[in-house]
Amino acid sequence: MRAAIRWLGALFVAISIGTVISLAVIGAMLWWKGVLTDERIYSMLAALQGIKPPPPPSLTALDTDAEQPSFDQILHSRMRASLDLDLRENAIDKSLGDLRAIEKALQSESTRLDTWKKSFDDRLASLQTAANEASILEVQRTLEAIPPKQAKEQIMKVLAEPKSPIDDPMEDIVRILKAMPLDKRKKILQEFKTPEEVEKLAEILRVVRLGGSDTQLLQDTRRQLQQPTSP
Repeated sequence: MRAAIRWLGALFVAISIGTVISLAVIGAMLWWKGVLTDERIYSMLAALQGIKPPPPPSLTALDTDAEQPSFDQILHSRMRASLDLDLRENAIDKSLGDLRAIEKALQSESTRLDTWKKSFDDRLASLQTAANEASILEVQRTLEAIPPKQAKEQIMKVLAEPKSPIDDPMEDIVRILKAMPLDKRKKILQEFKTPEEVEKLAEILRVVRLGGSDTQLLQDTRRQLQQPTSP
């Protein structure tokens, strides 16, 4: 009986030693193949102790053998960046040149339009002056054709009209009277008899004396008034 117990004890010890040796061999093989790393051993021990293992470090931080760019690659990259910058500067310079050309063309066009507008305004002023001269001449002929008393009444009505920046009844009447033949003018002026009419006649003679009805002065004044005012 004792021999059987000793035999069983020896068998148990042999099995235990074999198991330990097998585990050691398996662990060595795993470590040699890189499967059993320090991180995994640390994780297994932490799991046995009930401790949550920390997250594994990033592969980038552990990758100490990552390929570094060569000097030629760095130089080529910098050269490409410099070329891109040159291309952008050239594009900006070309755009600025195009803008200057457009601005110059617009200035030339604006000058041409201003010249054309001035010519048009001068022509329009000339036509308006000619039309006004024709109207004045027609009024003069009418006053010469009607009786002096009636002509005087019409003159008083014209002088009663309000004065405007581009229309002065007094100037028109003075021009008409100055252009009339002396005998016609004398007969009309002799009809100014009442105090109001005498006062108007004195005003007419004062304007004649001062030469305020000069044709060229009227034309220049009207041209200035017809020019557009700046905003």
